[in-house]
Order: sequence, then structure tokens, then C-alpha cells
Amino acid sequence: HGTRLDVETHIIAASVTSVQNLIKCVRGTGIEVEDLVLKPLASAEAVLTPEEMEAGVIMADIGGDTTDIAVLRQGAIYHTAIIPAAGCQVTGDISIGLALPFKIAEEMKKKYGNVTPSLELDEAAQVEEDGHSASCRDLCQIIRSRIEELFELILLEIPTTDYRSLAPAGLVLTGGTANLTGLVELGRSVLRMPVRKGQPLSANIYGVTDVLADPAFATTVGLILPQTRNREEG
Repeated sequence: HGTRLDVETHIIAASVTSVQNLIKCVRGTGIEVEDLVLKPLASAEAVLTPEEMEAGVIMADIGGDTTDIAVLRQGAIYHTAIIPAAGCQVTGDISIGLALPFKIAEEMKKKYGNVTPSLELDEAAQVEEDGHSASCRDLCQIIRSRIEELFELILLEIPTTDYRSLAPAGLVLTGGTANLTGLVELGRSVLRMPVRKGQPLSANIYGVTDVLADPAFATTVGLILPQTRNREEG
């Protein structure tokens, strides 16, 4: 008989005050909090397949203020990280670089942003939004520079330099910024690994419309899925 028992655990810590304030705010709306879930774990639940989680995969949820990372292997969580850079930082660069109000910069990013590696834009091409105009080429170059930097930051958070062996299934991008045109192609070009856009598996939830099959709702759908399974099993 052995005399020693070892276990590998993944511990997630958070400020007690921050958690209590969050729960208090939610309860203030009349909604009871049943449980707390780390955002990248909820997003992973919504957009990753069982095959990807078993083989090894990196998920990056690029939201507004943060990029949330989850690495899964053998069907279990292996590593999580949160980078304080995401879509809002891209918009901020556009706002400063092109001298635009933040709201206008955000709309231009969504409507005209394109980071496809092979894209060639006419220097004279202009885009317009609510009376403001800007160079389409400059807009896309600013976005691409920030996204390339974000990809590099994601790799720095992976707990090994041999990230291709760690995650044979590649990188799954989700969150609102994942809707950016050319993002998947740029990811493949920069990272030299499989990259796809992760859309919530909302078809697995009865009554959920196709509207939620958008990367921007990955976390929301991921929070619903476990509760749906529990009710079905019950």
C-alpha cells in the first residue's frame, strides 16, 4: 500500500470584497446568485467541443476590457489567465490615431475593420460614420497592429513555449472582437497553428434563438449550459 497521495489542482482566487460587492449588486436587481463561475471557463463550456478539450486546446475570449484565456487538456482545465487588453484598447488606438470620438471609432472598427493578411487597400479609400471620415487603410493598419500584439500576449500567457504540442487542436477565438473580419486568418498567419472562431453551441439549449450563436454571447451561453444539463439529468 502507498503512503503518499498527490493531486494536481487548479485554484482560482479572487478578492472577497469584490466578490461580495458583485453578489450584492446582482441581488439588488431581485436576482439570486446560485454560483460563481470564472469567465473563461464559462466561455470554454459554450464554444469548445469535447474532442478539442480532450486533445488540448487554447481558448481566448477577446471581450471589451479583457482577454480571458483557458487551456484545456484531457477534458480538464489546465491553465487560465486574464490579459487586461482587448477590444476597447483597439478602439482607443483608433480614436487617438485617427482623431475620432471613441463611439465613432468603435462603430468604424465594427463596420469597416479588416485584418486579413493578404488585404491590400487603396490609400485614397475613405470610410464615413456619422459625419466623420477616416482613411480605411489607416484604420485597418491600426487594428491589425494591436491584434498582432494581442496574439503575442496570449502566447506569453501559455505555460510552455511548445504551445503547439500543448494544444494540438489549436486556438479558438471567441468574444465580441472575434467577429472582426480576417481575425482567424491573421491568427493562423502569426501563430502558425490551427485557429477558428468559436460560436456558442446554443443549439443545445431549448428555446435559445440563433441570435445568441454569436461569439459575443459565449460567456452568457456558457453559464446557461450546465444548468440546462442539470435539469435534463434531474
